[in-house]
Amino acid sequence: MSQKNGQIQNQRAKIYDELKQRIIFSRYKQGTALNEKEICEEFGISRTPYREALIKLESEGLVIIRPKTGVVVSPIDLQSLKDVFEMRTILEGIAAKLAFTRIQPGHLEALKGVAAKIEDLSAEEDIFTYLKLDAEFHGILYEAQGNLILKEVLNGLYNQCMRLWNSIEDQDFITNLIKSSIRDIKKVYEAFVAGDPEAVERLVKAHFTSYLHVLIAHFLGGLGDDFVSRRK
Repeated sequence: MSQKNGQIQNQRAKIYDELKQRIIFSRYKQGTALNEKEICEEFGISRTPYREALIKLESEGLVIIRPKTGVVVSPIDLQSLKDVFEMRTILEGIAAKLAFTRIQPGHLEALKGVAAKIEDLSAEEDIFTYLKLDAEFHGILYEAQGNLILKEVLNGLYNQCMRLWNSIEDQDFITNLIKSSIRDIKKVYEAFVAGDPEAVERLVKAHFTSYLHVLIAHFLGGLGDDFVSRRK
């Protein structure tokens, strides 16, 4: 790889990560038009790494590229909510099964560390501290399950879920539920240590479905419970 190509790849990775974070944490809200000139000037990059980053963001459903019109942040709608919920329900269970059969001592030690950090958090701790540890937890499982394609898909779905709940302006009604769910990570670690694959799968799925159910109910104005009951 030439030095120039390596530099472009590094720039693409940097701008991709930053734009993704801005979208996920609602700094760029749905429907926001991205200004190519302003962003390239902000990061001191050419159009090439910027446009390559956009292609990756579009593949993850975070932006829409409209030829000759521009780029906008993808809308959050009912269909995307259902799609994310359904796919995570299926794939998190598969990943948990694979992780149980393939997990290495280093992964277990990392899970133990995350669980210990979460246990030490106070109830008043900032929600984003919880979510950072939640991201570490899922990242460890995605590495442990060993399938690179599945890992990429799961990362994309995780980002979508983060974006969905961060789009809610009044988050008080789900904050405690999310904190409670994340505190259950210790149970997942204990199930791995106990050699209980059924418990691992059940706990991993329950870990995110609890607050995702509430999220769906919020978006659907009370219809979420009907949707969830049909999924059971």
